[in-house]
Amino acid sequence: MLMKIYGKAYSVLMKKPLKLWGISLLYILLASVLTALCGAAIPALGIAVTLLMGTSMTMIFLFGYRGEEVKVVQLFSCFKDWQTIKRVLLGMSWMALWIFLWSLIPVAGPFIALIRMYEYRLTPYILVTEPDVSITEAIEVSKKRTDGYKLQMFLADLLVYGIVFVVNLVLGLIAGLCVAYVPALGVLLFSLILIVLDIVIFALVPLFVGLVQAAFYEEIQSGKGKFCGNCGAPLGEGARFCTSCGQTVN
Repeated sequence: MLMKIYGKAYSVLMKKPLKLWGISLLYILLASVLTALCGAAIPALGIAVTLLMGTSMTMIFLFGYRGEEVKVVQLFSCFKDWQTIKRVLLGMSWMALWIFLWSLIPVAGPFIALIRMYEYRLTPYILVTEPDVSITEAIEVSKKRTDGYKLQMFLADLLVYGIVFVVNLVLGLIAGLCVAYVPALGVLLFSLILIVLDIVIFALVPLFVGLVQAAFYEEIQSGKGKFCGNCGAPLGEGARFCTSCGQTVN
């Protein structure tokens, strides 16, 4: 399944490389600047801007993955009205709070928090696209829908960042050899390669990871079919009632 997800994300990226890449870079720049400026004045405001713009960018990745038109103005889609601002801020803050609380458990906390991060990964999509799901229930709905997908999502992230780590490690070894045998040329060559690599990583890795996450969301939505309108649990084909809450399926 991982190769299928990677293949779809790569295919989408190749269709709109410059537009998605440009919006992604603009998001990183604007989010950094606005968060710093707002955070310097009111720390809570900086956090709010981060959550709102991050959720907006998540939806842009989803729109791009679906083949829909993506625009720069969509970076501010979560700022469009007070109801949207409140829903996204409270929902994402609720998710972050629970991940933080789970991380406080002695010894096992960080591992449990990591699992929760993947269980709650669909939360921003649910908050934006499913207004019938309450703010506090969004993480529970996400938890039910990611059942059976968490390991694959983790491996998808691990593979991307693992490749980045290995490339850096290899370059470090090559640089060490160059410096040892040709000091001046080795330092210059390594510096140039490192600059190019950092630009590529900074520009493309967040973009590709965002599309991969959107691909998982779409895969989960299409693969599990209908969901219970009461609790959000996936329903089997032809199900007459939800096995999680007992609600009758219309």
